[in-house]
Amino acid sequence: MVSKSQPFKIDELIELIHPRDGHEKIIAMVEAYFDESGIHDGAQVCVIAGYFGRQNAWRKIESGWRTILRKYNLELEDFHAKDLIKSQNHQSMLRELATCITKYDIFAISAGVIVSDFKEMDQGHRKWFTGDAGRSGGTGAPSKPYFVPFQLCLQKVTDYTPAGAKAHFFFGLDRTFSGYATELFSQIKDSGYTVNWQTKKRLGNIAFPSAKETPQLQVADLFVHLTYLHFTERNKEKNWEVNVTSGSLLHLCLAKTRSKMDHVFQNNECFYLTIEKAKTILEKHKAKAAPNFLH
Repeated sequence: MVSKSQPFKIDELIELIHPRDGHEKIIAMVEAYFDESGIHDGAQVCVIAGYFGRQNAWRKIESGWRTILRKYNLELEDFHAKDLIKSQNHQSMLRELATCITKYDIFAISAGVIVSDFKEMDQGHRKWFTGDAGRSGGTGAPSKPYFVPFQLCLQKVTDYTPAGAKAHFFFGLDRTFSGYATELFSQIKDSGYTVNWQTKKRLGNIAFPSAKETPQLQVADLFVHLTYLHFTERNKEKNWEVNVTSGSLLHLCLAKTRSKMDHVFQNNECFYLTIEKAKTILEKHKAKAAPNFLH
């Protein structure tokens, strides 16, 4: 049990990436916590889902989350949504946890990709979609569709972040993915990469805390596994018009959503349209850069 005066481990991490050193404070700091599902071999869909909000809202969520786990005698480190969702004995607890999420101003974002559609693209396009554009000698991550929704989630959060503020990101990732995630994040933040991303200056920092010590990541863990199950079923039936069942756990997790466009997936058609749009933007930039010989 953590006393009110004892800082949570996530506070220590936030202090490192956003030090309170006496400098002028940013108007508003946004924190976003995301987890993934579907990076294993054989997965049909790959999904990233989580929430963003102000630090005060996250503190309230953390307190409520810990209280509910204690009520059901479940240690923080033993929370694994993938296993608990399958258990009938834990449905009441999961419903309380999902309801807890709806009480505070943290907002849901999810993005997925159809793995087979991603793999059908040639390697050049897969490199481009996973972050190769604009990099000198970059190789992208053509075998990891994860980095397609990864970028979508980053942009969604920065689009909601107020001007003058920063959004800090926390992902539940292991070393296999966190290395390239850090590299790609820095590339986006510090270079001219993705010229059409107007809000990327609002990117703060990225970190990868342990989920077993971080209730905020467990919130994302519950949401992403429910989303993964939904996406997998929709892909299996090839029917994306089915609404989430009212009153379900996933429906509760989606209660605080700013826009229906905050929950998207990408398939062949989306990839094609994105490529065509990118070509148009590139041609416009080339035209602007070309010398005008009429003057």
